[in-house]
Amino acid sequence: MRYFVNDNGGWISLSGDADVFGVIPDGYREVEEAEFNEAAGIVVLEPPKEEPSES
Repeated sequence: MRYFVNDNGGWISLSGDADVFGVIPDGYREVEEAEFNEAAGIVVLEPPKEEPSES
């Protein structure tokens, strides 16, 4: 997955090779997933850790 944001609050995520299609508009820059999630308002939660069970 590739992630792109711009300074006006826009964001795009693409699966596959974006360069082949030339679909990234001017003004967008590629970012890491964490920066993309913040810009897009995505909250990532870690699954709860399981307590070891007593046998």
